[in-house]
Amino acid sequence: MKIAYNGSIFFTQRYGGISRYFSSIINEYINDKKIIKVFSPIFKNNYLLKLPRKNIHGFYLSRYPTPLFFKSMVDYISCHQIKNSEFDIVHDTYYSPSMLTLKNKKKVLTVYDLIHEKFKKLYKDNNFELKKKIIKEADTVICISENTKKDLIEHYGTNEKKIYVSYLGSDHIPKNLTSNYAEMLNIPKNFIFFIGSRYRYKNFNLLLNSYYKSKKIKKDFDIICFGGERFSKEEKETFKEFGIEKKILHFYGNDDFLYYLYTKAALFVFPSQYEGFGIPLLEAMSVGCPVLASDINIFKEICKNGVHYFKNNDQHDLTERLELLLFSDSILSSKKDLALSICSQYSWKKCAEETYNVYKKL
Repeated sequence: MKIAYNGSIFFTQRYGGISRYFSSIINEYINDKKIIKVFSPIFKNNYLLKLPRKNIHGFYLSRYPTPLFFKSMVDYISCHQIKNSEFDIVHDTYYSPSMLTLKNKKKVLTVYDLIHEKFKKLYKDNNFELKKKIIKEADTVICISENTKKDLIEHYGTNEKKIYVSYLGSDHIPKNLTSNYAEMLNIPKNFIFFIGSRYRYKNFNLLLNSYYKSKKIKKDFDIICFGGERFSKEEKETFKEFGIEKKILHFYGNDDFLYYLYTKAALFVFPSQYEGFGIPLLEAMSVGCPVLASDINIFKEICKNGVHYFKNNDQHDLTERLELLLFSDSILSSKKDLALSICSQYSWKKCAEETYNVYKKL
């Protein structure tokens, strides 16, 4: 069995949960001597860059423009290469229209979430008909949670018999430090931690307003944001208006730095209104960082009772929970052992094995 991966996600993502997922299971297959190859004519993804060159058909560029016509051209080349290759199964990394032209391969598609369908007004150019066709044309669909599977059936009427659920892993975070970040960077002693994009359904403004309205939290804690977009002009103006511009910090970095911030954070907060999974939750749980998350279905499915919850999109409840947790060490750390036990059930090896079993069924 020979498995190919197209380069659609590696072309667009430098870092990110989806490219983390694929690079992690591909790495497991390489270690197991499976026959795999990524067909990505041009890529900027840093996870893919760490994999052996012999398993990648393409080359790395740190920066390049991504207009639609260029993306479509690279996507077409990737699928053309796969079409003329000896690989018999192809796993689409992100809704590639060119995959529809592949008639001589078995096709697997992973559906991560249905955010665009649930938050239509927040996104432009939602081509749901094309997405529906790509899902329908796939021989098998993998969902990363039962919640995503439910949403997929509800929105697209996908045949349940061709859907498999495979949870993601969380064991990629290194459990050691190679640098003294406290000396290198001005890291505050007490801080609340936020990861990733801050816009739309991610609900960062909910956290920001709760922080601003609590005098005692604002006095004793800062906020560190990691990854995502750079602070916009509007955000900086809001920070200044709130008088907290020196209390909100933003960093980028590697997994080693991310591990450091998890271990030093007083609390990791994930206020998102919707997710397909939630890798940062498991990352935090795996290194003993307390978590406060919105009480949405997917987080309860993945984390069970291993984290603290607040009512989804409820600023008053979020403020109350923040004040309760941040000023009570016993309550804050009460779920630590349970969290470690729960997150130990999620690994990239297990995810890779379950995915490979799906390939074998084809």
